Amino acid sequence: MHKMGMDIGLNEYTLAIVTLDKNMKNGGGCPIFYANDEKDLQNKALLMSKCVGGMVHDMTNGTLIIVKH
Repeated sequence: MHKMGMDIGLNEYTLAIVTLDKNMKNGGGCPIFYANDEKDLQNKALLMSKCVGGMVHDMTNGTLIIVKH
């Protein structure tokens, strides 16, 4: 019997970070991909999200994250 609110587990996680910030360093287990400009940023994020079935979220500072929901 499944009780609402009792679904415990890892359901969402960040798969990748795509950024214009060349000074951003990897502090966790998530890979960072560096883009050359805004167009490159959008293209890399879109292609990666399609490959892994993730969603792109804009962090509003030249950084996009790809999250699996």
